[in-house]
Amino acid sequence: MTGDVILLEKIKSNGHFNSDQRLFLLVKQLLIISFFNFFLVACLGLLLRIFPFMDGFPLLFKNVLHGHSHFAFGGWLMPVILALLIRYFQEIRTYISFIHWRNIAVIFLFSAYGMLFTFPFTGYALFSVMFSSISILGGFYLSVMCWKAIAAAPKKISLQFLAWGLVYFVISSIGPFTTGPLIVMGYKGEPIYFNAIYFYLHFQYNGFFAFIVLALFYRILESKKYITVGNRVLFLLNISILPTFFLSVLWMKPLWIIYVLGGIGASLQLVSILWLMKDLKKIQWKWNGIEKLFLLAMNAFVFKMILQFFSAFPLVAEIAFTFRNFIISYLHFVLLGSISLFLIAAVMQSQNILLAGRIKTGVNIFFFSFITTELILVLQATLAWMGFVLPNYQEGLIVFSVFFPVGIWIIRSGIKSQLYGSFHFSVK
Repeated sequence: MTGDVILLEKIKSNGHFNSDQRLFLLVKQLLIISFFNFFLVACLGLLLRIFPFMDGFPLLFKNVLHGHSHFAFGGWLMPVILALLIRYFQEIRTYISFIHWRNIAVIFLFSAYGMLFTFPFTGYALFSVMFSSISILGGFYLSVMCWKAIAAAPKKISLQFLAWGLVYFVISSIGPFTTGPLIVMGYKGEPIYFNAIYFYLHFQYNGFFAFIVLALFYRILESKKYITVGNRVLFLLNISILPTFFLSVLWMKPLWIIYVLGGIGASLQLVSILWLMKDLKKIQWKWNGIEKLFLLAMNAFVFKMILQFFSAFPLVAEIAFTFRNFIISYLHFVLLGSISLFLIAAVMQSQNILLAGRIKTGVNIFFFSFITTELILVLQATLAWMGFVLPNYQEGLIVFSVFFPVGIWIIRSGIKSQLYGSFHFSVK
């Protein structure tokens, strides 16, 4: 037996667990459940792409879409981020007691499955909104506990990114908490209603998720004792996040000043890329293993900010908002190509899992589906803009989308086998 397995047997024989051991088991359970949820998200995404061929299907497309997006955030991203915070940040892991970690995990999973089983059937209604609100409150709970821990910890750039990321999570909640009153007041479908949704998405994508990725990235650099310019990246991204929100409202063709503000924010992000690239070069990246996933994810993160810069130009903004697949491809590019790919790599590194065997096969299938579906979405939108039609577009999108759940299931299977085969948990 390995030492870890012997440790587990001793834990079992004693019949009880100490705090570190319970955290160890909680992380393992969160990871297994998170990847299963990721598989369900992919299945819902595939269902959405089959919709045009399912006449008489009892569920509405928009309701399933709401279930898909809410469960992606609540069922995949939040639980896996929670597990990674426990694994990577000793300062907050040891400060926050196990009962709080457990409570937050239960809230996230309870609300996620509540949204999964309500949104597709009812859309925005009493119970679906209730579960969505519970998920947000779980994020508030996590934020307060982490802020307290960070305040008591030594100042590190990774912890500052984490703290600000949680600030933007709280700010993003203004969006969904205002949509209810707007609907009651009869503003559903009006610009202010859509802008409330875009407000939420902006501070989630460009605030919370982006800052969490950077918190983990700089924690990795800190573990290697690299001296970074992360404080400059943090400063520029913080002052750019409010003006870049105005990029989300350009679909309204607002006053010229809104374009200018959005452009200023996007320009500040471009400057932040220059400093981020300096830190990216500090790592001796190798085109193999987990480092390849980290490099791909960070390159996607940089490209995402370049795309945002170009979206500040009126012509580009008009084209993007006119042809919906540009928006869909962008959202999937960020969520899958940058955030999810980085989190997968972070999970593997944190658990000493090699990119080999089943996991490598699953990652390759996942990446193949990601690239092909992105190309189809962008090609269809580009041809539509030019006045042409992409033949068999929907059929092709379905065929290549099938590989998403297949790849994710294989990744989950490989990770699960290694988690149960190697009970590693460092508490250094």
